[in-house]
Amino acid sequence: MTQNSPKRYHPLQVTLHWLVVILVFGAFVIGKSMSGQPNDAEKLTPLALHMGVGILTLLVIVVRFVVKVKLPKPEHVSAGNAAFDWIGKAVHYALYLLVFLMTVSGISLSIQAGLPSIVFGGSGNLPADFYDFAARMLHGFIAPALFLLVLLHVGAAFYHQLALKDNLLARMWYGKG
Repeated sequence: MTQNSPKRYHPLQVTLHWLVVILVFGAFVIGKSMSGQPNDAEKLTPLALHMGVGILTLLVIVVRFVVKVKLPKPEHVSAGNAAFDWIGKAVHYALYLLVFLMTVSGISLSIQAGLPSIVFGGSGNLPADFYDFAARMLHGFIAPALFLLVLLHVGAAFYHQLALKDNLLARMWYGKG
């Protein structure tokens, strides 16, 4: 670690990290819960909530990435294996990319299906099947890939915390740095 490198992330980075966690989890739960529902009027409220959370997630992830580039951050923690270290760095960027693509594919689906005027304007009906739209296929492909990447990320964090005992989780929490 260099002398100027902080030991933990800036509180703004910590806040944005955990806000993204909550938003992605919320969007996933809402999306999964309504995926089996018929496309009728009862689906409008959860769909509106899912869309709103998705848009907020996009805004937060973009701000988070800009903040990540601008603010000082701790050096990468080594897992003691060059391949694992490379994978760890790649997973962090892949998480940004998949969250970004998930939100953009959702917005694309929304536009293709005319959802803004249906969901928020009350004009028209939901399409019979969202799978008629190309963006739905992408949205549906990214969701499980993102879920698996999140599991890998969480697993690696616990590996660092419990097996390597390097107190990695303290870096992504509030405290003196």
